[in-house]
Amino acid sequence: MKLYVTGGTGLVGSNIIRLAREQDSEIIAAQYGPEPEWQVDYELDPLNLADHDAIRASIQKFKPDAVIHCAAILDQLFMFANRELCWSIMVDGTRALAEACRDVGARLVFVSSDWVFDGRVELVDESSPPNPVNFYGVMKAASERDLGALDGLDYGVGRLAGIYGLNYAAPSLARKENGLGFDFSVYVIYRLAAGLPAEVWTGPKVNDVAHPTLASDCADMLLRLARHDGKGVFHCFGSEAINRIDLAHEIAAAFEADPALIMPTRTDEAVLDEMRHIGIPYRTRMSADRTAGALGRRAFNVKEGLKAFRQEWDDFWN
Repeated sequence: MKLYVTGGTGLVGSNIIRLAREQDSEIIAAQYGPEPEWQVDYELDPLNLADHDAIRASIQKFKPDAVIHCAAILDQLFMFANRELCWSIMVDGTRALAEACRDVGARLVFVSSDWVFDGRVELVDESSPPNPVNFYGVMKAASERDLGALDGLDYGVGRLAGIYGLNYAAPSLARKENGLGFDFSVYVIYRLAAGLPAEVWTGPKVNDVAHPTLASDCADMLLRLARHDGKGVFHCFGSEAINRIDLAHEIAAAFEADPALIMPTRTDEAVLDEMRHIGIPYRTRMSADRTAGALGRRAFNVKEGLKAFRQEWDDFWN
């Protein structure tokens, strides 16, 4: 398979590329921003997703069999302050990519998020209507809608949640700061692995319950989706929901760290102030039963994911 990946130096994209290379896929990675931190054995193609003509030209040039679109803006404050630019990249850029995929007969896998939901419903599934509470979620939901309305497009939407793991293209980009989202687990992992205390914000405005997802595991799910012929939404995240404190303790157990290093703490007041206009889903608990049936497996639960990650961590750093 000739596979085209956007966001190849990101956490998800680097794991997709690594796994696809093991499966003997030919890789083209769209390149914007930081470059890989070592020489790679796949083709890099410079691409600005705000340049829609360049998107079409790149897909026409390489004519891939499948495209996995991982690239996204993640900075909530930047998105709030630069809505037109971010819409051009995240929504209009995705539509241009989809049209280009349709023109060359490529299957498109669009990476979306659990943050298309507001976190107020006890359990949602692949068919539940979105109700985002921030601009990031709005843009993801808009792109999901656009893809479904585009005639003749072979596509699948793969929603992810709470991603952690190793960035195999640019390890220095690993997020090592605390946060309101469920990607705080990366911060906890790096702190506990170094024997340092790890604050876990439990006060206002946090994503308190979600589905932690090992990057290498969702890479497998997304590659399965790229080879699948089904259209619509698929839940490619970890198969078990958990709250922040319990996850931190599971991380401590997986890394044989002292659980006393986990410090439940009220959300930082400065962060609350700067994020006061931005909504955060409180609880994103979701079913992935339909996806598991379609793709032939369920994603890892919490213990399975952390066990696999501990092995990846030891292999990478030792």
